[in-house]
Amino acid sequence: MIWILLVVALATHGSCQRFKGSTFTTKDDYCFLNGIRQSECDYQFATFLDANPHFVKCIASLPIYSDRCATINSALQPSKEPAPCNGNRCTYDTRLSGAGSVASTSMDRQPAGDAGLEVPKPSVRYDKKVMDFAVKLFQKAFPSDDTSNYIISPIMVQSLLSYLFDGASNATRLEMESVLQLNMNDLHDIERALTPQADQEPITKNKLDSASQIFKSTTFELLPAFRDSLKSNHVPLSEMDFSNPRLASETINNWAREKTRQRIQEVVDEKSIDPQTKLFLMNALYFNGTWLNKFPKTERGAFYVSGQPPVRSSVNMMFLTKELRNGNTRTDDSAHGMTWIELPYDGDRMSMILFLPNEQFQLDRELRRFTAQDLLTILTEIEQDEPSKVKLQLPEFKAETTVSLVEPLKKLGVASIFGDNKPFDQLSNDNVKVSDVKQKSFLTVNPHGTVAASVTTATVIPLSITHTLDFKADQPFALIIMDKQNKLPLFFAKISKPSKPKDPFRRG
Repeated sequence: MIWILLVVALATHGSCQRFKGSTFTTKDDYCFLNGIRQSECDYQFATFLDANPHFVKCIASLPIYSDRCATINSALQPSKEPAPCNGNRCTYDTRLSGAGSVASTSMDRQPAGDAGLEVPKPSVRYDKKVMDFAVKLFQKAFPSDDTSNYIISPIMVQSLLSYLFDGASNATRLEMESVLQLNMNDLHDIERALTPQADQEPITKNKLDSASQIFKSTTFELLPAFRDSLKSNHVPLSEMDFSNPRLASETINNWAREKTRQRIQEVVDEKSIDPQTKLFLMNALYFNGTWLNKFPKTERGAFYVSGQPPVRSSVNMMFLTKELRNGNTRTDDSAHGMTWIELPYDGDRMSMILFLPNEQFQLDRELRRFTAQDLLTILTEIEQDEPSKVKLQLPEFKAETTVSLVEPLKKLGVASIFGDNKPFDQLSNDNVKVSDVKQKSFLTVNPHGTVAASVTTATVIPLSITHTLDFKADQPFALIIMDKQNKLPLFFAKISKPSKPKDPFRRG
């Protein structure tokens, strides 16, 4: 079972420049959109730059290359008399071309109030954009030690921040488009994917809910174009008096409890409410999954983390022997890579993909080498549906984490939203910036199924002799919970501290 809650707060810290037709890319985007593996990315991108000398790095502090740096740099500079344009009518176009392949993305901005206007679909599918951002954010965010579990839902971060795009300045939009990548069509597609359809067949035992909410200060006025943008994207907007911390925290926590089915009880307290808050953005994602294949046996087992000698702890180890889809990310004869297996949920539309490093205790190294292309390859192999016998040992675990994602987002290149240079001058006449991005997650995995958000890894014994894969998660492991039908990764987790087994002889 999975519950995720994301909170973004804008605090106090008016016009729009038209910026159209600029052509730019980054190395990572070039390689991802052209299907180039990470190991070949540097060489292929250098080859592309050599063949296109008019593409140069525009800004020292940003990894952006363009053939129109003058246009981009002028957009990044504040103008005393900017040319007016109507909020969500400002258009950004980006095109990326390479040897033998072309990919383009466009931040199409649909005019609010014109529901009948058809916006061209981007050539890069939204699921690829979600995978790319999800892998990169998790890599920047997960802790490099094994003292705690870590759970994150990158898609919730990506989608919630994207709702601020129509309120952003030109410089901030450039960053958001490059890193977040989503346009309004993508947001609508994601919303539909996460919203259960009444006529959806077959009916499963799984539950997937998502919700968004923006609380606006009673003393804060939104510009009409941004308000219309929220309305056209069906984002609920409510007034809130942040000068009353008790009432504000109570309202926010009640919303969180309702949308996570009481699993997340508290997001904020009175002391954490800043009276200067102007907007408080929230979204929640709840998943309760029932295994397609139940674990028939649970026994006391051991779990180890790296140390001299390795540190041992007792866990409830679940056992399952079954024909399961599985594979390995290794591309050569080295010890690098991870073994993965897929555990489908009821209906086989959702699944948990478990990862174990091929080399013991090297999970962090392999997670940092993992790419969106690796995930796409795994999904392709899952679609081929060629399972083989697996002997799985997986510990029961429960985890709850609260994390700030400000620093990981800055490392990805989304920095200006936290800065003082009027990052949201199309949102309000007041100067505002994002003060924090927090996510609270809860995850539990047991023999019956899953409730939470997480990434799991496991240990492997080679296939060459027995042709049976022994997947024993007795060391830190990772997991991704996937919506296979829509190819959306919903949750990533690194599990280093499974639940301790309850003592059956202990009296409460």
